[in-house]
Amino acid sequence: MTGPSALLTERMLLLAAPDRAGLIAAIDAVDPESPPSGPTHPGPGPRLGLFDPTPERLATARRLVAKGRPVRRRSDLWFSPEPLLTRGGGLAFVFPGLEGEFAPRIDDVAEHLGLPAPDAATANLVQHGAAVLAVGRLLDAAVRRLGIRPTAVAGHSVGEWAAMIAGGIVSGAEFDAMVAGSDLDAMRVPGVEFAVLGCPADRVHGELARFPGVVISHENSANQTVVCGPEREVADVVALLRSRSVICQTLPFRSGFHTPMLKPYLGYFREGVPSLRMRPADVPVWSATTAAPFPDDPAAARELCLRHLVEPVRFRHLVTALHGAGVRAFVLLGPGQLGSLIEDTLQHDVPDGGFLVIPANSPQRSGMDQLRRCAVALWTEGAEPDFTALDPPAPSRRDGIAQLAVLGETLPLAAEMATFLTHTAESVATVLRAAHPGTSVPAYREVLDVSLRAMPYLRDHCLMRQRPGWPQDEDLRPVVPATTIVTHMIEAAERAYPGLIAVAVEDVRFHRWLLAVPPRRVEIGVEHRGAERVQVQLGEYAEGTVLLGARRTPASEGAWAPGAGERLPELTAPQIYEQGWMFHGPAFQGLTRSIAVSRTTMRGLITVPAAPGALLDNLGQFLGQWLVENQRDRWIALPARIARIDLHGPEPEPGQLVECSLHVTGLDQDSVTVDGRLCRNGTPIMTVRGWADRRFDSDDRGGAVHRQPATSTVAERHPDGWWWAAERWHTLASRELYLQRYAGHEECAEYERLLPTRRRAWLLELVVIKDAVRGWLWDRGAGPAYPAELRVQRDASGRRRVSGQHGLDVPDLDVAAAHHGDVAAALVRPVGSDPAPEVGITPWDGRDGTRITNPLSSRAYRVTSTRGDLS
Repeated sequence: MTGPSALLTERMLLLAAPDRAGLIAAIDAVDPESPPSGPTHPGPGPRLGLFDPTPERLATARRLVAKGRPVRRRSDLWFSPEPLLTRGGGLAFVFPGLEGEFAPRIDDVAEHLGLPAPDAATANLVQHGAAVLAVGRLLDAAVRRLGIRPTAVAGHSVGEWAAMIAGGIVSGAEFDAMVAGSDLDAMRVPGVEFAVLGCPADRVHGELARFPGVVISHENSANQTVVCGPEREVADVVALLRSRSVICQTLPFRSGFHTPMLKPYLGYFREGVPSLRMRPADVPVWSATTAAPFPDDPAAARELCLRHLVEPVRFRHLVTALHGAGVRAFVLLGPGQLGSLIEDTLQHDVPDGGFLVIPANSPQRSGMDQLRRCAVALWTEGAEPDFTALDPPAPSRRDGIAQLAVLGETLPLAAEMATFLTHTAESVATVLRAAHPGTSVPAYREVLDVSLRAMPYLRDHCLMRQRPGWPQDEDLRPVVPATTIVTHMIEAAERAYPGLIAVAVEDVRFHRWLLAVPPRRVEIGVEHRGAERVQVQLGEYAEGTVLLGARRTPASEGAWAPGAGERLPELTAPQIYEQGWMFHGPAFQGLTRSIAVSRTTMRGLITVPAAPGALLDNLGQFLGQWLVENQRDRWIALPARIARIDLHGPEPEPGQLVECSLHVTGLDQDSVTVDGRLCRNGTPIMTVRGWADRRFDSDDRGGAVHRQPATSTVAERHPDGWWWAAERWHTLASRELYLQRYAGHEECAEYERLLPTRRRAWLLELVVIKDAVRGWLWDRGAGPAYPAELRVQRDASGRRRVSGQHGLDVPDLDVAAAHHGDVAAALVRPVGSDPAPEVGITPWDGRDGTRITNPLSSRAYRVTSTRGDLS
């Protein structure tokens, strides 16, 4: 960890050269320890933008530049051999509409701009709509502050209103007043429902003839359409298309927007829109109703504004029309999935067109960090953003210490004086903060080094098991425990306010796994939030509020009483580890005795481990045992948030015994929530409220793969010699857990480079191929084999090749694989077998072939395959 006052600036590398050879030479000349801080070699030619230019990432960049293909989807790396915008390409700002997940990261952006942070509340339709508009407008201002100007603006659904404001057609203040005076919640067509269908609109049109009440409300992309209609008819449409292997999902919105059914409910809008003053646009505003620019005529613009509410959103047509008009860069001014719709459409409709889609905001990182990435991506395509607009405000001329520090670079006396004044100021501030804990103080920053070298105990906290001695740390997925993150938050808050100690932690949210490989440096920011409360942000990974005080308060009650209906646990504490129910190694293994369990409670003893945060982690492990004892079909769970932790006293020393009690307060398919109390000799030392774990799919077969990955398979062997695998994951989070179980780090990177629509089938085939090959090896006496010990690739001819990794001997095999819907099959034979292996899957139609059924979805399929010598 660096000095506590260090302000972290992400290392950013921008390189341009007249040609690729020059760009490679420029990469080779970069000093990873001291990369250039700003754009170098500005001018025409290929460009490269990269964050965190470590030697490994520079080597990757060099390879990608040598290949010459543009890179616009890779994490934190962009490369353009022929920048799109230097060839006359246009740039569009695109505003998202209402989406189920709305988690903007905009507080730091608003602070940077000196503007109030928008209210992101979404409790009702009015609040949700207003929040989407406000966030879009804030991001519009932020991107324009970078000197980026759009050549067109557009939006999806209510995002079109934000586009009208951004393009100058209507005043933001007047539109806000009209929306505030409306009752959007009253604009709901009773009894209707939306459903999103994973197929194009032309296919849906053909199916809707049998459902006269259902209409298309959104033509979102080449592979996504939304329909709306009476709830029962929509359910029938969904059932029909699902039977035809189309992915369908009903949506939580029930407004009837963008359908003729809304006409009787327009009310205030029909009266309010004519009162708006309409002006010709400053920047062309493209409508998703017409897939064309708004008309200049005010009356025609008002009419189009109303049509937008009752006619379908033709977003696919809008995107292709913008591309046809020359737009090549799409900047998304809000969080959400809109970028996937644009990419899906352009990949399908304009396969050789070339485009960049970049969000200006993302729930995965802070608002300013994402703005930096947006600027770098656009620079790589030929834009010239003003990167200095992203810098923190420079010290004011009144900041004498800062000026002295600058002078100190050349005048030693000034440096000594700056040091003396700084120490004096810190001492005075410490005294004043202790006396007046509510006093506002500047933000505090420090940097946390996250790596196996800095945190060697993480070798005992790896999400994935691999063969002992496995040389690739990436495949182990060493991750900082959520409870260790809480410890770092507490310690940072206490360092920011010397003399005070943490007495509680509130509203802790874990956004992403914080992996230790590759090594990374994570900024911890501490912001004052009122009397004795500080907000702590740990990079893009977690956030929470720490409550500070002079001393901790003992709990008002003692240890919790045993729960009703308790029984002896089926598993002892040692068995929890021995049988692989937990992934924790010795440094985190504190469960000592599992005393009792019931339908809602769990009690046990913990021997405090030495690793940071391990005591609280063991409370979570007892929650894991409760799930194993009571919920065997979905027992895998990982922390997502904690409502509150009260710290009653100092944490016991490692090796001491602590009593743990849990009360389950909430349980559904996706999550489990508990309260917990830790006591030392009957005296409470810590109380936890609202600890919520996200649950993952883990039935018997899937769970066995996670517990004994070297000897268990997701796929099943058919008597005819082929293997088949069914999706055992309902959610994207569960799918990615299986991905990490089966794919090595190179395969994970390959997965990330795929279009989202391709990833599902890719993973299924990877699973079934690896299980089929492992089965073939086991039949011939091979010992346990982890999935990561196999590497699946295609050779130049397209043939699948499976090789062993780091010592596993795999002979040359012929591998056939196929997938359809949510199943896949594979057949493995020695090279040269006659006949060569072939396998195919189609929906079950009663013809010859073997019928298989996915037990989770009940979908049936026909498998055809070659037969022959199985030896």
